[in-house]
Amino acid sequence: MLFAELLTGIILIFCGLLVKYNPNLIAGYNTMSEKEKKTIDVTKLSTMMRNYLVIIGALVILIGIILFLLDVKQSIRLMSISVIVILGVMLMVFNGQSFKKE
Repeated sequence: MLFAELLTGIILIFCGLLVKYNPNLIAGYNTMSEKEKKTIDVTKLSTMMRNYLVIIGALVILIGIILFLLDVKQSIRLMSISVIVILGVMLMVFNGQSFKKE
């Protein structure tokens, strides 16, 4: 299970770094028209998404290792990691709504 937690964290960190340098990976942004894309501050949005994904990935790795060392049951570890990812992504989506240019 520790391998899965480490892999999940690494994938999240890697996705965060990819999003910063290729904003077309952002869901919904790549399907917008050019007119709609001009209303989004993509530099700030991609930076925010990178930061959130790297933090979520680092937390998944850190909490996974700590819970592994404390010999916590796998079901509780899985639930903890799931809560971290779900809450982190929800916060990222809600904060991402504020990057429309006025």
